[in-house]
Amino acid sequence: MILQALDTIHVSSVSSENITTGQTFEVDDQAGRSLIERGLAIEVDAAVAAKAEPAAKAEAQPVEPSQAEEDADQTPIANKAGASVRTKAA
Repeated sequence: MILQALDTIHVSSVSSENITTGQTFEVDDQAGRSLIERGLAIEVDAAVAAKAEPAAKAEAQPVEPSQAEEDADQTPIANKAGASVRTKAA
């Protein structure tokens, strides 16, 4: 049974991570009926789900590191009290 989540849920038999709103997933019939009865998911056609999954995967693209992440790798400079106050300029 293929379902679409109506809210963020956690189904350990599907994934160790949360299933977010709008995400489609496959579960056995008993678990699917339980989620539908509780209003947490709706059943979708297999053809509709097959079209939605590749589109979602295409949107996930690697993000280039920002300047803030690069600055985090620099050695911090400490003040007289020993507290880190800023990073050393490269």
